[in-house]
Amino acid sequence: MERDRRTVLSTSAGMAVEFAESHLTARAGVNEVPPSLGTERSCEAARERRAESSDGRARRAPRVAVLIPTYRRPAYLERCLRAVLHQTYRPHCIVVVVREEDEESKAVVRRFHAEVHERGATDVASPDLRPHPSESSRHFRGSGVEIQMVSVALPGPVWAFKRGIEALRARADIDLVFVTDDDAAAEPEWIERGSRHFADPTVGIVAGRLISYRDGRPAISPPVKRVGRLTWYGRYVGGFDRPGDTRGPMPVAGFQGSNAAIRRALLEHIDVDTRVIGYGMQFELDLALQVRRLGYRILFDPECRVHHFEAPRPVPEEAREDLARLIYTYSHNHTYLMLKHLPLLRKLAFLLYFFVRGERRSLGLATLFWAMVCSPRSPWREAARVAFRGKWHGIRTYWRWRNIARNPERCCGRLPIMDS
Repeated sequence: MERDRRTVLSTSAGMAVEFAESHLTARAGVNEVPPSLGTERSCEAARERRAESSDGRARRAPRVAVLIPTYRRPAYLERCLRAVLHQTYRPHCIVVVVREEDEESKAVVRRFHAEVHERGATDVASPDLRPHPSESSRHFRGSGVEIQMVSVALPGPVWAFKRGIEALRARADIDLVFVTDDDAAAEPEWIERGSRHFADPTVGIVAGRLISYRDGRPAISPPVKRVGRLTWYGRYVGGFDRPGDTRGPMPVAGFQGSNAAIRRALLEHIDVDTRVIGYGMQFELDLALQVRRLGYRILFDPECRVHHFEAPRPVPEEAREDLARLIYTYSHNHTYLMLKHLPLLRKLAFLLYFFVRGERRSLGLATLFWAMVCSPRSPWREAARVAFRGKWHGIRTYWRWRNIARNPERCCGRLPIMDS
C-alpha cells in the first residue's frame, strides 16, 4: 500500500508545488482531519510525501479536466459549459457524459466543440451567471479547450459518474479533475481557487460551497454547525450549501458531486460503487471514505463557489418530490455505506442509532414515537415503514457486497429495489 501511495504522489505532488510557487500562494495552518475510517494516519507518511514533492518539482502548472454528467437538460448544460469556459484558470479539457439516447445534449456539446475550436471561446459567460459583475470578462480566442463527449448506456447519475471516471483514468496528461452538475454554474475563479490547495500533497479532494436556487431565487436554509461532519456512530451531515460563518478552508469527511475537485491519480485507486441506488444519493460519501482510507485529507473551501439551480429531473422515479422514494433511497444507501466502512464496534453503534433513534430523513423507533405525539394526523407510520424497509435492504446489500469481497468468483443476487 505504501508503494502505491508513493507512486500516486510522485506524479502530482511536485507539479502542484511548482504551480503554487509560480502562480499562487498556498494557504497554511489547516487543521488535521480526524483519523480515517478503518486505518490510522501516519505522520511519517505525511513527512515522506512532503519530501517527495520538494525533490520532484515539475516545470508546468497542473492540467485540469472538468467532468460534467448530464441528461436531457440542454439549456442547463449550455449555461454550465459557458461558466466553465469563463474560468480565470483555463481547463485543459471538459468531459461531458451523456446518455446514448440524449440527442439534445449531444447537439449542445457538438456546438460548443465547434465554437471553441473554430473561433476560440469568446465571452462565454452570460450576465445572469456572473456573481461579481465588476470583474472584467476574460476572452479565450483560439484557446482550443478540448471538449470530449462520453456516452453511457445505463441510467442514473452513479453510472454516468462511473463512466466519466473511467474515461479520465486513462488521461495521464491530466493532474486534477473538477466535478460539477449540468444544472450548476461555477464562479469564474472556481478552478483557480480549488487548485491552490493541491500544493499540499496530503490533500486528495477539495470540496466547495453550493449556492442553491429554487424557482430562480436563492434558497434560504438554516446553517449547519459543522460542514461535512461524520460522527463516530455514523451520522453524516453535509451542509455544503449551508456553511454558515465558515471562513477559511477546513477539514471535512465528505463532499458533494456538484462542486468538488480530486487528484486524477487517485482515480486509479477508487471505484464508484453502483450498489448505491436511486439517483445517487450519498455515492460521493463512499468515494470520500475511500480517499481517506488511502491516507489523504479532504478540505472544504467556502470560497470555491458554484451556483446550483436544481433543475427538475427528467426521470419520474428520480424526482425529489417523491418523498417515499427519497426516504427509501437514503435509508438504504446510508445503512449500506456505514456498514461497509465502519469497524465492527462502530457498526453496532450505528445500527442502534439508526434503527432506534433515527433521523428526520429516516425515522427510527424514538423519532417515530415523538413525531406521532407532536403531529398525530401526519402519515408518520407510512414514512417509518418505508424507512425501515430501506434500512433492511441496506443490510442485505452490505452482506452481498461482503460475500463478493471475500469470494470474488461468486455472484450476488439482484440488488434491492423499492416495492411499488
